Amino acid sequence: MKTTLFAVSLATLLKSSFSADKMDCGDGVNLCGVLTLASGYGPNEYAASEPYVHGLWPETDSYGTSECIAPQSTTDPTKLATCYNNGTNNDADQLDFEQHEWEKHGCCAGAEDADDYFDQVCSISTAPLKVMSDSKSNGGDLDAIEKAVTSAGYEVFYKDTQYSQLYLSACAGPDAKWKTSPVADFVKNCGGWDPSNSDDNDATACVTSQHGPACSSDKDCSDITDCVRCASSGYCTDVPLSYAETN
Repeated sequence: MKTTLFAVSLATLLKSSFSADKMDCGDGVNLCGVLTLASGYGPNEYAASEPYVHGLWPETDSYGTSECIAPQSTTDPTKLATCYNNGTNNDADQLDFEQHEWEKHGCCAGAEDADDYFDQVCSISTAPLKVMSDSKSNGGDLDAIEKAVTSAGYEVFYKDTQYSQLYLSACAGPDAKWKTSPVADFVKNCGGWDPSNSDDNDATACVTSQHGPACSSDKDCSDITDCVRCASSGYCTDVPLSYAETN
């Protein structure tokens, strides 16, 4: 798959701008993360006349305590989701970017498949994007947009001033349906997961998009099939640190 300039820029540069605290899903919550919405004020390929959705990212590994729950089907999306068909790029580039988002983040979000993942992304982003658009149309800068979003009841987990984006706190319950929610309310809004459904049970090797065996140091993972290190989540992983640091 050809990766767009936007995806390359994200993978290589975003970590340098993201210094928020590690996200804690809370007891009984297996999936939590951020809904990332761009204001359109960002530089270069991040510039747009209207705010738009960037993606929904489970905060796994060094970014938070969310599990990486694989989908039933990992097949790449073959059509543009409604909220990505915004006219900012040609359709081929937008589909490339969708595929990047699916492979990088969607495959850890517990969705049934790519269609389910992007349907959820579009659904939960519609209302906050409307708030952002209204604020921007009234001349609001990123600070004003953040204030408007917060006043509308959304929690901004992190404000990315380098690319002019807002990261809204979000979580998913046992039904794997994502919703925006303050971190303090994750347990109330998304709790109740059955520990027996956790993807780390009885793991004997490292598999992409799943937890490996439990660990306390890299040494615990050194002799386990396909594992390269002990992640901050407390489980072995097949993701090298250099790759994990470019969320």
